[in-house]
Amino acid sequence: MMKRALVIAFLLVAALSTVSAYDTTPFQFGIWPSKFQIVPEEINVSGLKINFPFGGNDYIQGVDLGIASTSLDTSALQINILVNRAHENFSGLQFAILNQAGRSNGIILGGFNITDESVRGIEVGIINSSMECRGLQVGLINYTEMMTGLQIGLINIITGSVVPVFPIINFCF
Repeated sequence: MMKRALVIAFLLVAALSTVSAYDTTPFQFGIWPSKFQIVPEEINVSGLKINFPFGGNDYIQGVDLGIASTSLDTSALQINILVNRAHENFSGLQFAILNQAGRSNGIILGGFNITDESVRGIEVGIINSSMECRGLQVGLINYTEMMTGLQIGLINIITGSVVPVFPIINFCF
């Protein structure tokens, strides 16, 4: 029984590693990019990506699970315990202690949510930070420079607003 499981595991890894000759793989298992993962970072993942503890690919579509993940662009359900990082664009649902993105569309849930440019959607966390937010920020501290939407939290900062700092609720439309 054990031999059969080992043979199946070996064949699965062998089959998936041959996918690296193409642009996309349906499965990625990462221990540490780029040395210790099934396919290299430049191969796109369209399917399931497991990060134990850390995985990285340029483009991810589908489901991204584990401890820490990095990408250029992600369009996925992304649930990692420590970190989700999409350097350029994120679309979907992100959940981690630290979520970072260049631009974000969707729902971001975590302890610390940092978007370098614009958020279109919902951010829920202890601290939410973005350059521009179109949607909703809910947290202890919410910060954005430009807002089209609502902030709910202990401290709410919209630097480009007539009322730049306000407790409990702040908004700009």
